[in-house]
Parts: sequence; structure tokens; C-alpha cells
Amino acid sequence: MPGKEETGNIMASPKQVKSRIVAFVSILLSLAIVSPASEPPPSARELLALVRANQASQERDLNGKLRMSTSEEKIAIPFRLFLRGNAITYQFTDKPEALILHLGEKTSRLERVTGSGKTEKITGAKLDDPVRGTDISYEDLALKFLYWNNAAVEKEKQILMTRSCWIVRAFPSGKGESQYDMARLWIESTGGLLQAECYSGGKLVRRFSVRNVQSAHGTGGYILKSMSIQRMDEKDKDHYPTYLEVQQQ
Repeated sequence: MPGKEETGNIMASPKQVKSRIVAFVSILLSLAIVSPASEPPPSARELLALVRANQASQERDLNGKLRMSTSEEKIAIPFRLFLRGNAITYQFTDKPEALILHLGEKTSRLERVTGSGKTEKITGAKLDDPVRGTDISYEDLALKFLYWNNAAVEKEKQILMTRSCWIVRAFPSGKGESQYDMARLWIESTGGLLQAECYSGGKLVRRFSVRNVQSAHGTGGYILKSMSIQRMDEKDKDHYPTYLEVQQQ
């Protein structure tokens, strides 16, 4: 994570920036080469724990940008992403403000740091709020569904981006815990998360999809290069996907 002199003066974006996308990128940065599809099915808890462990092992600094278009304008927001094990910092370069995600063994915690250095914890009902007027909530950014223990693995694997994936269906433990009824996650045997779909009222409302990956310097594995965040709303005809693009330093 950046030094203390950086942490108090980090991250921001314009009014329509889809910055919550960045949040989700954290988990997608741990893609690795696919293992054979012949191994016995792991449990859902094992797969979710593997995704969390993969993320916690990351030590990397990345440059990137958010791209989105509306019927009126095109927006591109540059940012820096710092991965330091259990802490992920999203630092936007146009304005001093940041979001810091802390990943624990049993839960995650999300904080906002203002330009003045004030830290605010985002909890409870605030997790349902949209991030800067975008389509993703703070709950999405905090990856809460990776900690849902009420989960099961579907019987058949699927191929996604030429990779063999287990599909995990995860459910919140009770009403009021989440804005979603279910999350459906495409996970490699190595713990890479390639796609996530979130449902509410039985309907698909959000999809996070990896579009391209790139070789990770010095590891032999892969990290995210581009992903899309799509709000699934047939009535919103002016809505376009937001794209997150990442480059290694």
C-alpha cells in the first residue's frame, strides 16, 4: 500500500465515473494458468477461500483508467491501484480522495479517505448506496459475496475465456444482509475469478466480466487487462457498460 504521505491524499473521480468498477478489479487481478478439468469438485467454501487467499497474496502497483460513454459524453478517469496483501487502495489522480478495501478472513471492510486525511468507515445501510452516482454499490466494491457461507458448486464446469471454471452460487445468510438474493461466480481451480453475476428478486441486475488478461511480470501467471461492468436494466436504454483497463508499471 502507498506510504502514509500518500494515503491521506488519494483517489477521486468526476460525477459520472464508474469507479466502483475498480473495486471489483481487485479480485480479478489474481488469474493464473488453468489446471486440468479432471480433479474432483472442491467445495464452495474452499473455492471462495481460495479466491480470497489469491487476492491477499498480491503485491503490485498498477496504472489504469475507467472508460465509459453516455448518449451525451465520453469519460476517461486515470487511477493508480495499490495491492498490498489484505489492503487494496484505489487512488484517483484527478482529485485527492481514496477508497481502501481491507480483506479479512471472515469479512471485508471498506473505508473512504478524504483529501483532508479524514477516514470514514462505510458500513450498514451505506453499503447499499451507489458509489459517486454510478451503477455499483459499496457492497459490490467490498466484495461481500465472497464471504457468504451459504454456497454450493454447480455440478458441471463451464469454459470461459478458454478457461475451465467451477460455478459457485452464493446466498446471503438472511434478509437485510444484502441487496442481492444470490451471486453466481465463475472461479478457476487456481482461484481466479473470471465473472460474477448478482441477482435481486430472482433477476440478473449486475454482471462483472473479464474481457482480456495479460502476462503478470515475473510470475508466469496472468492479471487483468480489461473488464466490463454492466447494469442489466432493459428499460434503461441510455445505459452503457463501464470498462476498467489496467497496465503494469
